Amino acid sequence: MVTKMEIDALIEEMVMVPGVSGFEAPFRAYLLDKLKSYEPVVDGMGNVYVKIGSGSKKIAIVAHMDEIGLVTTHVEKDGYVRFAHLGGIDDRMLYGRVVEIFTESGVVYGVIGLIPPHLSTSEDQNKTPTWKELAIDIGAKTREEALSMGVKEMLPARWKKDFVRMGKYIVTRALDDRAGCAVLYALLERLSKENIDKEIYFVWTVQEETGLRGANALINNMRFDEVYIVDSMTTGLMPGVAFHLSTAKIGEGPAIRLVDRKGVASQLLREKVKKIARDNGIPVQEAITGGTTDAAIIYDHGINALPICIPVKYTHSPVEMMHLADVKNTIELLEKIVKD
Repeated sequence: MVTKMEIDALIEEMVMVPGVSGFEAPFRAYLLDKLKSYEPVVDGMGNVYVKIGSGSKKIAIVAHMDEIGLVTTHVEKDGYVRFAHLGGIDDRMLYGRVVEIFTESGVVYGVIGLIPPHLSTSEDQNKTPTWKELAIDIGAKTREEALSMGVKEMLPARWKKDFVRMGKYIVTRALDDRAGCAVLYALLERLSKENIDKEIYFVWTVQEETGLRGANALINNMRFDEVYIVDSMTTGLMPGVAFHLSTAKIGEGPAIRLVDRKGVASQLLREKVKKIARDNGIPVQEAITGGTTDAAIIYDHGINALPICIPVKYTHSPVEMMHLADVKNTIELLEKIVKD
C-alpha cells in the first residue's frame, strides 16, 4: 500500500532528490521505487510510465522529472572547476552560490565565489559575470586533489537547496517541475483503486529543460486522444515586471497556458477544461507567457494537448514560490478531467 503524505511534504521529498536534465537517473530510481506497486515501465529515453484503467480512449498526464542545473566541463590545474549550464539558467543566479556536484562516490560541495567589495572595483560591482568567467571552488588546491575528491569533467551539479514554508506558500528550487511530479503521484494514488473507463497514462518525462526530448520519445512511441501537461507557469505579479506579460496569479488556481513561445494550446481541451472547472467550482485561470512546455512537441504531432500549470514566482531561481492551494486545485481539476 502506498503511504500517503501531505502534498507539501511530498514536493519537498521530490525536490531534494537529484535529477539534473540529462542526468535524471537518481530521480528516476527514486520514482521507480515509489511507484513499484503500480508496475512502472521505463522507455528507451528514460521516461517513466504507469497505466491505469481500460477503455478505447487514451489520455496522458505528463510532468517532467528533470531540473535545470550545471555540468562540470574542466578541472583547472589549481583545482577550480569550470562548468556550463544545463537548461535555462540566468547568470545572475550563479554568483555567490553553494553548489552540489554529484560524483560517483557522493556529493561534493563547492561555491561559486563572489569578489568581495574590499577587492572589487566599481566596474566589477556593476557587472554580472557570465558562466564562462566563473568557477566552482571545492577547496582543492590542485587538479590532482580535485580528482581525488571524485570531481572530474562531465558531472551534474545544482544549487544547494532549501525548502521553506511561508504559511500557505512553499519556496525552493525545482518546483518546476517537481510540483508537477508530485501532482501526478498524488492523482495516481487517488485514482488507482477506482474503475476508470479509459486508459490513463501517468508519464514522467526526461530532458524537458534541454529540448523536450522525453516528450518527443513519448509521442513517437504512443498515440493519445488527449494529453495534459502539468508544469509551472511564471506569474508577472511581482515588483519590476509588467503584469500583462504573464497574467497568471499565484493563489488563484491552476492556469491554462493558452499561448507560449512554441504554440497555442488545444481550443477543444481549453473549453472542455473550463466547463469542468465551472461545473465543479474549481478556480482556473487562462494566461499567455514566454518559454514552453512538453506540450509543444505534442502539438507538432497533431494531438490535442493542454498545459495545466501551477503559477509560480521567480521561476528558475533558488527561490521559486508557489501557493499550496494551487497545487491542490490542480489535483482536483485533473481528477475531474479523468472522470469526465
